[in-house]
Amino acid sequence: MPLPHARYIVLEHEGAWKINLDNRYYGPFPTQAQAVDNATDSARKAGDAGYPASVLLMKGSAFDTLWTNVPD
Repeated sequence: MPLPHARYIVLEHEGAWKINLDNRYYGPFPTQAQAVDNATDSARKAGDAGYPASVLLMKGSAFDTLWTNVPD
């Protein structure tokens, strides 16, 4: 059975930059860049542990993939 995909979603929530993972918020972070860096570091660690992982930036209702270890 494959491991679940860890999706680290960076978004602005309640006026601050946060990371959403499995419907839990982490942060706040002072800037979008710091939230992205933290999410990417965490996603790389998850990938090193064998999990498929991605970092997504939420823009309105759209998502941009910033980093992933999942092949297309």
